[in-house]
Amino acid sequence: MGTRDGIFNFRVLCEKALEINQDVYICFIDYTKAFDKVKHHMMIECLTELGIPNKELQIITEMYWEQRAVIRTGKSITAEFEIKKGVRQGCVLSPMLFNLYTEKIFREVENMTGITIGGVNINNFRYADDTVLFTVSSKDL
Repeated sequence: MGTRDGIFNFRVLCEKALEINQDVYICFIDYTKAFDKVKHHMMIECLTELGIPNKELQIITEMYWEQRAVIRTGKSITAEFEIKKGVRQGCVLSPMLFNLYTEKIFREVENMTGITIGGVNINNFRYADDTVLFTVSSKDL
């Protein structure tokens, strides 16, 4: 899903809360440099725990394991070094991998108070490295 979908869902949630005269407390979180902080071994652990099929897990592991890089400054090149964290810039999988990486955290807060609409408790929206938390009181937020 994209940004437009998130904005639409956010608007609908707020409108539904207004219809039933319910307060909405919102916290916007933008993880600074979040994609650079994903540790590869922890990402693979999370994907394994979430039940990602072995074939896909193997492809992702091979994309990220044993990456090597050099830095060029002017005419000089540094010694080769291993990259052990971060998801790839510009890769279409990166936002999804980051969301799966953080899924473990959000499964733990799944039952926290949110806004109930149609019998469903909604306490967060996530897109790439942005998160919005919802609840009905400042104390809960």
